[in-house]
Amino acid sequence: MPKMLTDSYLKSLKPDPHRRIEIRDASRIGLCFRLSPAGNASWILQKKIKGGKRRGQKIGNYPQMSLSQARFEALTLENEAAQGIDRVVERQRSLALEAERLKSQMLISDLVEEYIAKYIQIALKPGLSQKERENQLRKYLTPHFERPASELTRNLIQNIIDDKRATGKMVMANRLRATFSAFTNWAYRRGYIKELISYALDSPTKEYPRQRTPTLSELHEIWKHSFKLGSLWGPFVRLCMLTGQRSRSDVLALKWSWIDFEKMRYEIPNPKNGNAHVVHLSTQSMDELNGLKKNQALANCDFVFSTTGKTASSGVTKAKRRLDALMNAERIAQGIASIAPWTLHDFRRSQATLLAEAGFDESVVDRIQNHVATGSRPSIVAAVYNKAKKLEARAEALQAWADMITGAEGNVIPFAPRQVV
Repeated sequence: MPKMLTDSYLKSLKPDPHRRIEIRDASRIGLCFRLSPAGNASWILQKKIKGGKRRGQKIGNYPQMSLSQARFEALTLENEAAQGIDRVVERQRSLALEAERLKSQMLISDLVEEYIAKYIQIALKPGLSQKERENQLRKYLTPHFERPASELTRNLIQNIIDDKRATGKMVMANRLRATFSAFTNWAYRRGYIKELISYALDSPTKEYPRQRTPTLSELHEIWKHSFKLGSLWGPFVRLCMLTGQRSRSDVLALKWSWIDFEKMRYEIPNPKNGNAHVVHLSTQSMDELNGLKKNQALANCDFVFSTTGKTASSGVTKAKRRLDALMNAERIAQGIASIAPWTLHDFRRSQATLLAEAGFDESVVDRIQNHVATGSRPSIVAAVYNKAKKLEARAEALQAWADMITGAEGNVIPFAPRQVV
């Protein structure tokens, strides 16, 4: 029920800890005094906009806005409402215009940093891919940083990609196209730029999946020379071979807290596909880990491979080049051609191929390598409902794989695995 409000009455009110107090003013229809349980007092006005909707809005705090000031402001707003003026809508329009003005003044450097802070560092998984995306944007757009964001056009982006293609680095040009497409799509969806730049960007080259599959004899050769890499990179290469996991995210980032020595396995909490993944450890893998643990000099370091104690080691590329040099030096001395280019990731292809040749089911290999598929090509129903992990078969396969790559050369199929459904 409305009440004739006075300053003395308002000052006498005490907060109710259980509910909000609201008192309508009998002198000015629509004006309401509100007191929260926390003691915060404010003025609220309910009014009907001519030709529009009923609005309830806060017009000030008490006692900063006195009773007389609140009544005067309420009268002003009532007169505006009678003319069809809606301050809420007007403010929204004003904010939209200001946002457009700021966007028009934004530089390309501002837009890049906005994208990195609001998308890359939030939506992308921390690691090498995230850093590469940031570095590519900063490196190739730096010459244009002082230009307005409105000058970020398809022609500018295509020229950057074409310049990289002209150097013969076709795959890197493809990566730049993907990076710039994601960046400009994000900027377009949020209204920072007016052109959908990614549309019709020319692809530098067609890429084909890698086919390099090191043979068993090559794996034996890599295994033998890995012992010349020292106590850090040697075990790293060998664990990449033994486990068949992704070299950087699943092996180099390995932590002692992930490992269950009793069960002879470790669990990757955040692999590439986002599904926590169990990796069984063969006796050879256990030997490598026990040796690393015994020789680790860094106290209280959870990383298996670390030189700082705070982060995983860096220098994979340098170690890989050294390993290649060691193998090729011996080959040259024996009059043999250099080993064909290979990567650490190729171990996974070798593992999948040789285990399949040895008779292991493809679904077991899929699970070892943490592929989403539950078979070579699962149905939609299988992909959704077949969650069997086949842990026992995976453990058996990984032990057989370890025996294979550490055994006698040419022993491609040294076992007949028991079929586990």
